[in-house]
Amino acid sequence: MAIGNLLRDREIQYVAVKDETTQTWRILDTWHEALKNFDPDDDVPDDSAAVNVLTEGQFLAIVKEAARLGVLQNVNLSNVEDVEELENQVLDLEKEISDLKSEITKNETEKSILKQEPTSESFMIKKLAMNNIMKLAAIDDVNNLAL
Repeated sequence: MAIGNLLRDREIQYVAVKDETTQTWRILDTWHEALKNFDPDDDVPDDSAAVNVLTEGQFLAIVKEAARLGVLQNVNLSNVEDVEELENQVLDLEKEISDLKSEITKNETEKSILKQEPTSESFMIKKLAMNNIMKLAAIDDVNNLAL
């Protein structure tokens, strides 16, 4: 028995299914003549005349327009708009996080450089004095060994 004959007896002509992997909507016209040749176990290909494939954006555009025209009852589109706004906020926050991580890395590098070589004038004088004291001590040790 062909699937087209079984589906033609249905009250609902169209069936919509969302494909989560491709983020598309497939709409099947269950009364379409093209389904007459399919068996119940056969898959209906996307290029069949009985199938319409819509992107997520196309689907949302239809829903928004239908709500605007008053065709849909009890539709709250604030969720759809909120989702778009939240997605934009997420992108902005991810960029801010990335910028802050870069700034932290830069600051850590500068901090380690400053720890290694303090550049204050008093430090440089103390460092020079210590080097001279070490040289004098070394000279004194050499003189003591020679005696």
